Amino acid sequence: MKLPIFIILIFLLASCNVGSIKKRLETQPVVTYVEKPPELLFQDADRYLKQKNYTLAAEVYEEVDKQHPYSKLAKKSKLMAAYAYYLNKDYESSVFSIDRFINLHPADKLMSYALYLKGLCFFERISNVSLDQDPSQNSKKIFEELIKKFPNSIYAKDAKKKILIANDQLAAKEMNVGRYYQQKNKHLAAIERFKAVIDDYNTTAQTPEALYRLTESYLSLGILGEAKKTTAVLSYNFKNSNWYKLSYNLYKKYGYKKNEEKG
Repeated sequence: MKLPIFIILIFLLASCNVGSIKKRLETQPVVTYVEKPPELLFQDADRYLKQKNYTLAAEVYEEVDKQHPYSKLAKKSKLMAAYAYYLNKDYESSVFSIDRFINLHPADKLMSYALYLKGLCFFERISNVSLDQDPSQNSKKIFEELIKKFPNSIYAKDAKKKILIANDQLAAKEMNVGRYYQQKNKHLAAIERFKAVIDDYNTTAQTPEALYRLTESYLSLGILGEAKKTTAVLSYNFKNSNWYKLSYNLYKKYGYKKNEEKG
């Protein structure tokens, strides 16, 4: 009696899978090839974009370039396709379209926008500091390129703000790793991480804590001179911060004590 039941279950599961696949195929937008003037295709794509049908909009924008690669709208359609992909959170496809535009039209007047949109594609993927920070690095790099090449662009101001956010994220990642090394009593490795924050991201909110953590690690290793220096830097730059108070008290408690032990 078990065999027929088993066969019935397989049949039911197969029916469900077929139904699920059929439903996906029916709902997935597909562009049927119809040759049209570039203006009409562009209008169709704009309409889909306004309807928030971003997948179909991107496909039709790409169709402009495929059918009419030498038309006036071909260049713009590449970027509009990238924008539609971006709105759909399909960042990989958006970057692919942008790179294609950059390679084919390196001197185009829309280049500043292309770089800005590419930077956004990475910026939107910045995640928790415990995770990979490639999006932070990539967005920073692209926004810096935008500012260097187009300092007067309307996108430059926002790019600068986003660089600050990316820097803070990268600094937070270094701090996260540095604290981990401290917990494992690997103070030399921790020092390298905290020094990276001071050297590369000293305008971020992570700087005061990085100086305090350096004081901690230097004292743990008995390097009193360096601990005194980091406390002095905190005093000069962040005297009203809690990190300076913690650093001062720590050095006063352990630094002086170790000096007395040496004496």
